[in-house]
Amino acid sequence: MTIKEFVVKFKQIKKMGFIPTKRNGTTGIGYTLETLLGITENNIANPDIEGT
Repeated sequence: MTIKEFVVKFKQIKKMGFIPTKRNGTTGIGYTLETLLGITENNIANPDIEGT
């Protein structure tokens, strides 16, 4: 995903207002954001946006 694609998707998510987390615990927020961005969970520390 490019930065431009991320910005478009992030603005769409922001318009949704409050979104409950999709998972409990410390990873809930990140998992929820990645899910809404269409990023598949991979448990790899490398960047998901413009990462290699």
